[in-house]
Amino acid sequence: MEEKTLYDIAEVCKQLRTTSRTLRFYEQKGIIQSTTLGISTRRSYTEEQLANIRNVIILRKLGLSVKTISELQSKETDLKSAVLAKRAEIYASIDAHIGEIALLNDALSSLECGKTVYDRPPQSKPLAESEEERIALLCTDAVLSGNTDAIYPFLSDRLIKYMPPQVYEAARKDTFEQLGDHVAFDKAETDPKHPNRITHYLKFSKLGLRITYAFHSKKIHGLWLGYYNTEGGCGLC
Repeated sequence: MEEKTLYDIAEVCKQLRTTSRTLRFYEQKGIIQSTTLGISTRRSYTEEQLANIRNVIILRKLGLSVKTISELQSKETDLKSAVLAKRAEIYASIDAHIGEIALLNDALSSLECGKTVYDRPPQSKPLAESEEERIALLCTDAVLSGNTDAIYPFLSDRLIKYMPPQVYEAARKDTFEQLGDHVAFDKAETDPKHPNRITHYLKFSKLGLRITYAFHSKKIHGLWLGYYNTEGGCGLC
């Protein structure tokens, strides 16, 4: 028996658990192709086209946009960069929602006490001048400039053991690839539950960078890089 070389659109939809509308949309956007025979306008797919559709569906399940998939196919970007960018976007979104939940909890507490939610919320207290604050500012400048040597004298021996320079530099590189251009220093905060922690927020053109330092005896015992959503999502507002 001759091996089947073309798959009807209905068969593809059933096999890949998708819809003909979705396939037509993907084809309209140029990320998949189909084959027609003779004067028929009904779409069919070759083995190669079917494999490409399967890959596109997997990338969509990862949350990648049609635009990003198109850039992957044209080699304008690579898969690792695309996945890192999507992960950064989700992290920033999670952080924004955590902030929103905190505000809602504050509002509920006010309502339960018979107070109004329309009072202006208290502003973050400025950091008191301290040796830890000075060290954090120096290290933030070093993170921005990529000057690894300026950071490590302030790290504890335990942190250096678990985060040698090559590990930090790789993490910094992956983090900064998603940020865009540096715009401004946003704010600095201390953690009410953990007074030994200082967090700096820096605006970039795509996302915000959050740098958190955990201090003990004027040494940094914890250093975390994360993302947050800037106002308007662009970091320029």
